[in-house]
Amino acid sequence: MFEQDYIMRQIKEMTAIIAKIMFGVNDRKSFYMLQEAERQKVYSLVTQVKNGEPKEAVLELDRLTDNNTKENMMIGLEFYAQLSDMDEEYFIKSGYSFGNLRDDFENFTKKFGMDQMTELYFGKDDDNE
Repeated sequence: MFEQDYIMRQIKEMTAIIAKIMFGVNDRKSFYMLQEAERQKVYSLVTQVKNGEPKEAVLELDRLTDNNTKENMMIGLEFYAQLSDMDEEYFIKSGYSFGNLRDDFENFTKKFGMDQMTELYFGKDDDNE
């Protein structure tokens, strides 16, 4: 559990760094940098997860981020950052795991050419060695 908390904190920190680089914003709350429509998308996706539908939320995020814009990248990063604040029971009840989170995040980052971010956040995937 401690390792997962640490990794999720790393995701938040990296999201803040990317927000600063991409948008020139010093605020660590990247959610508030998004326009209202983008914040609503993040809110909707997180609500889906809270309602026991994390797989569906990830599929919806995947669909939303098909056009690789900075705004869509931030929607995805904010979505995963907010997942880090959620209690693990949301995931367990719906059959979603930490491994699923890693895999889904990796697929997301590949869309934006940020393949190395998954390893930065989660460490090496020992299953593939």
